[in-house]
Amino acid sequence: MDFDLFLTSPRWEILQIIAAKPSSPIEIAEKLKTTVSYVSQQLKLLDAANLLTKEKTGASEKGKPRTLFGLSNELLYVTALTRKFSEKKLFYISDYHKSILKIWFNIDSSVHYYAERLFWKLEEDIDEIEAIYIENSSPIPKLLIISESKKLKLKIEAYTKLLNNKVEPIFILKNQLKKYSIDFLTPLHDPQKFLEELKGGNELND
Repeated sequence: MDFDLFLTSPRWEILQIIAAKPSSPIEIAEKLKTTVSYVSQQLKLLDAANLLTKEKTGASEKGKPRTLFGLSNELLYVTALTRKFSEKKLFYISDYHKSILKIWFNIDSSVHYYAERLFWKLEEDIDEIEAIYIENSSPIPKLLIISESKKLKLKIEAYTKLLNNKVEPIFILKNQLKKYSIDFLTPLHDPQKFLEELKGGNELND
């Protein structure tokens, strides 16, 4: 499959919509401000490339069961263009890839190395951590760490000094997360979906 063909509009826009939330052709057409027949045509091409899932729901549109389209797999398409090396490659994405991508897309490239090292250091004690977020409202990127472990806090603060304080770890409690703007938060580790609670307007429990 030539994946480049599927990264052009409108197919790329459709993939972005269903990546955010499984959607019906009518919902997609409304967001793209185009016709349902045109969206259906594009969905057929994406389905033929094995990029989609289809799910019938009890809800109906125009008297028929509603079909929701979602992504069949999470993919990473990399284009590298450097001196003496150029390549394109499609990967099936893992949690490891997702963490790296979130760091790359949300933190300045000059401190990627330091942010990655800090995150992997935190992973050594992940059982003592409820959640980790990138907080990028200021020039120095921060990692918000929800944990009650004072021992871990001392360990990470000492480790950050070895990284020349390029990234700032901030330890908070669960109920303090609501003090931060969700517009500047990106989850690196959020198994209990605290950020989704905030986005839904729900207060976190004290």
